[in-house]
Amino acid sequence: MRAYLTFDLGTTALKTALIAADGRALAIHTTEYALLGPRPDWVEMAPQTYWDAVASGTRAVFAESGAAPSSLEGIGFSSQAQTFIPIDRKGRPLRNAIVWVDTRAQEIADEWEATWLPRDEYRRISGYPWLPAALTVFKIAWLARYEPAALLAWKFLFLPDFIMYRLTGETVTDRITAQGSGLFDFRAGGWEPRLLAASGVSSEQLPTVLDPGTVAGRLQADAAAELGIPAGVPVCIGANDQLVGAIGAGNVRPGIVTATTGTSLALVATTAKLLDDPRMFVGRHAVPDAYCAMPFAITSAIVLKWFRDLCAPDLDYDTFLTGVGAVPPGCDGLAVLPHFAGTGSPTFNPHARGAFVGLTLGHTRAHLARAIMEACACILQECLELIRDHGLQIETVRALGGAARSDLWMQMKADMLGLPVERPACSDAASLGAAMLAAAGLGHFSTVREAAEAWYRPSRVFQPDAGRFPVYREVFERYRTLYDRLYGGA
Repeated sequence: MRAYLTFDLGTTALKTALIAADGRALAIHTTEYALLGPRPDWVEMAPQTYWDAVASGTRAVFAESGAAPSSLEGIGFSSQAQTFIPIDRKGRPLRNAIVWVDTRAQEIADEWEATWLPRDEYRRISGYPWLPAALTVFKIAWLARYEPAALLAWKFLFLPDFIMYRLTGETVTDRITAQGSGLFDFRAGGWEPRLLAASGVSSEQLPTVLDPGTVAGRLQADAAAELGIPAGVPVCIGANDQLVGAIGAGNVRPGIVTATTGTSLALVATTAKLLDDPRMFVGRHAVPDAYCAMPFAITSAIVLKWFRDLCAPDLDYDTFLTGVGAVPPGCDGLAVLPHFAGTGSPTFNPHARGAFVGLTLGHTRAHLARAIMEACACILQECLELIRDHGLQIETVRALGGAARSDLWMQMKADMLGLPVERPACSDAASLGAAMLAAAGLGHFSTVREAAEAWYRPSRVFQPDAGRFPVYREVFERYRTLYDRLYGGA
């Protein structure tokens, strides 16, 4: 039986999966790792930590599944964006990886915006509607200012590219990850000269850009020995986890959106043409002939985790949420702004903060928990309206992330949106999407779209309750009014 090995390189964990040639997950193994915070606003990781997780995860999925390593057809990727590692000509890291959530380069981003790079111009180049300090371009400029020796690097590799290099010896990336760096002109399809000059890096120091799914090389003998699999296996380019997850959830045609509710919330809409909208990130899809729009929020379900950890850190979520279903929609007048770390789409207000409004002595812990869940559904509705503003018809929402495990939350979203909300059969859509990209790249499907539509399966579809829709419209309007009153015009 053919199988695909995939690596989903997350911020705090790496998921290794073995996906059968019919799209079934044979085994999924999670390796967690602790981020390093040497100074305030700095977030780093020892590069070897990622590689060790790749090696141990590979051995684990073969042991768990009982599959023979000789059945391996190819290797695929999904990854966080922006995290990068400078290496020398022998492939040795010159410093720790700078992780995407690191914000040390805020001063650089602010300076560039104030002096020569206005938001609208940068949006035309990069697809970003503002200048996020998390982008690689600003962090390389920070290194030029404070660690100039790092700019002597042979290559600056993004995280999946670093693992690709360890596997194959090739220095390549995909066009989605390249765009995510902030250094890439996604319309022109190349590294942007002014941004290279300003950051102090040359195009020769960056990886070659390929399409997602492209076979980048073959597994080298030394890497194969560490992973316990045969040398010579083809290794395929992946893409950013949001878009790979969209592919894994069958979001490869207009009319379908995927919504990931986790630490943050991101909605991915597949579009036939490039949208021009300063309220959201836009760019090319990992599907070759499509585009994507990605409105998002900085914080969402992490607020529920914060509340759980504050009140009852020893309880699992099912126990903690006992009684939430008995609280009526609208939470008896209680409303929450979940913007604990500023807003993303559509306002991009870094100064916004969270709020609980309307508290009374009659409100319980269950009320507060439900109000947080309703607020996250409001964020989703807000993001969806940005897509609908362009006249796009949405048929269904496919929910990803930890929140998709909650039937209550899934039904709440369906009732809020007035749309069917699907839970995919494979809970790790990014792992499945990475296998789809690899299968298409190896010619087992004619296109990525064909692979996605062949392998995607829903587990359950939550239909909207028409009777609750008007109530949730009131909840949504209250959410927007509250934000306008506290932060309107900010």
